[in-house]
Amino acid sequence: MANEPGTTAKDRKDDLPEDPLEILRAAMGAPAADADLQEPSSSDQGAHSEQASLDASKKRGWQKILINPFLALILLIGAAVVAWQFFGERPQGTALAHWLKKGAHNYGTAPQRETYYCPMHPDYKSDKPGNCPICSMKLVKFESAAGSAGPSQSERPAGDVPNTAEMGADSSAPTAPAGQAPNTIFIAPQQQQLIGVQTAPVAFQSLVKEIRTVGKISYDETRITHIHTKVSGWIEKVFVDFVGKFVKKGDPLFTIYSPDLVATQEEYLLALRAQESFANSPFERAANSARNLIEASRRRLRLWDVGEEEIARLEKERKARRELTIYSPASGVVTERAAYHHGRYITPETDLYTIVDLSKVWALGEIYEYELPFVKQGQTVEVEMPYNEGPRSVRGAVSYIYPYLNPTTRTAQIRVEFSNPEHRLKPNMFVNVKLRINLGRQLTVPEDAVLDTGRQQYVFIDKGNGYFEPRAVKLGAQANGRYAIKQGLKEGERVVTAANFILDSESRLKGTFAAMGAPQKDMPVVGGAAQEMQIKLSTEPDPARVGDNTVRVKVTDSKGSPVTEASVRVKISMPAMGSMPPMSSEAQLSHQGNGEYSGTLNISMAWTWQTVVTVERGGKLLGSARFNITAR
Repeated sequence: MANEPGTTAKDRKDDLPEDPLEILRAAMGAPAADADLQEPSSSDQGAHSEQASLDASKKRGWQKILINPFLALILLIGAAVVAWQFFGERPQGTALAHWLKKGAHNYGTAPQRETYYCPMHPDYKSDKPGNCPICSMKLVKFESAAGSAGPSQSERPAGDVPNTAEMGADSSAPTAPAGQAPNTIFIAPQQQQLIGVQTAPVAFQSLVKEIRTVGKISYDETRITHIHTKVSGWIEKVFVDFVGKFVKKGDPLFTIYSPDLVATQEEYLLALRAQESFANSPFERAANSARNLIEASRRRLRLWDVGEEEIARLEKERKARRELTIYSPASGVVTERAAYHHGRYITPETDLYTIVDLSKVWALGEIYEYELPFVKQGQTVEVEMPYNEGPRSVRGAVSYIYPYLNPTTRTAQIRVEFSNPEHRLKPNMFVNVKLRINLGRQLTVPEDAVLDTGRQQYVFIDKGNGYFEPRAVKLGAQANGRYAIKQGLKEGERVVTAANFILDSESRLKGTFAAMGAPQKDMPVVGGAAQEMQIKLSTEPDPARVGDNTVRVKVTDSKGSPVTEASVRVKISMPAMGSMPPMSSEAQLSHQGNGEYSGTLNISMAWTWQTVVTVERGGKLLGSARFNITAR
């Protein structure tokens, strides 16, 4: 208010408003009188007394404002509102109430703290990381930047079937893509974040399949030599006297005394002397007989493993030896021996020594039957020896694939052959066997994107705007954490890689409803007169929670009249998933009057449950309807 010329401070003081709190009452639309700030006056007081009382009231009002800072702040706000009312457009309701409501919304929010939630049970929240106490799943940090928290459940529009708007039945969903599949579902961005939906692109990648197994080093069975004698006798001397000794080809092993060998030597010497006697004989027939006898004796010595050197010595010395030395026919390591001591009697059946050549060894590995198509004979294999101080790996090749499976382990054995010149690979040693198979460049998806029902495999395609479409695919090889796609997808499409089991549940429910030729809400399924019956379901709380919930069913006939005194039953069920068995729960509702029925239903876990409501009277089915209840 501008000061007029000639006015004094006292005049300006007298021009103050009658009661400043009256301004606030007027701005807020409150009654003009306030019992706390007005002095009571008697009707028989004079005009002078009334004026004095009014002046005193005005002074006390200003004193309260000056003393109380809060009232002063309110006065300033009221003055601003009054000015706004005079010079601006006034919104619906009082100006101060509108400002206070807006201010409380914008400035009354407490500072946000980090929040963690369970993807399976979004209602469980914590201010620190950890595991969900319900399902032990790791808590996920809530990222507020991903989107607003959305309206509360109480602010959402109520429908005939609560909880269907959570997924797949959102009435505010954007327009669906043209030509969508029947089981396409809609999930709002807020719900996608709650359940942890993640997607990845379908892309071409070079696949290299790696097969790992544990191998056991074994002897090369083609390089094992067993030492036997072909005559009976007694061991005289032993030169190789312990297992594990390395011998070379031609090294002496032991000596044997055999009467048969001595007799054959004597026979050979007699044949030699006979040949010499008949050398100049005119009887050619006798000379030929002597030569034949020599050849027969020499052949017998050879068959009894008497070497050429020993035969030559016998011819030179012309004296039979009592002992005959047996030499090693191969190089290798002695793994078994029976030539223990002097004087032991042996026969041709006695296995005196076993000598193994370790310059080449085998590694025997077990391959699962589904991996067999990728293993070929001649394929390069790498063997790792993590405990070796020198080079930790050697390369070999698949030399054989055994044509049968182990009935217990359902595996087939492969044989890998390695050169082992330094004898680093020792029999019965365990090694890691690794095969790498280049599968080429193929169209692939992450393996987490594939759902396998046992009869078919499918993925969920992100169609945009919150729509997800299930699509059957034909899979190829699995490698690098990805599946090769032979049929069903195109490059650039996006597939769901997390929370696809929840999407699968919603899609199956929607597919069931679509197959019945009716919408998801208020679905009469019986014919005849009951065809127009309407069944509506609601839960309290909304959305339903794990534990006991109150379910209410409203039943009306084709004319909208309530159906009374009926038997109403609500059953929820969940199909078996993997190792988890199927689950179900049901409740028998009681009539509350006017066609309304209610009862208590127990929900054992947070999930989207297939729900069936049946209405009977006198043992006759009047109608039934299917819904889905999402418990949190």
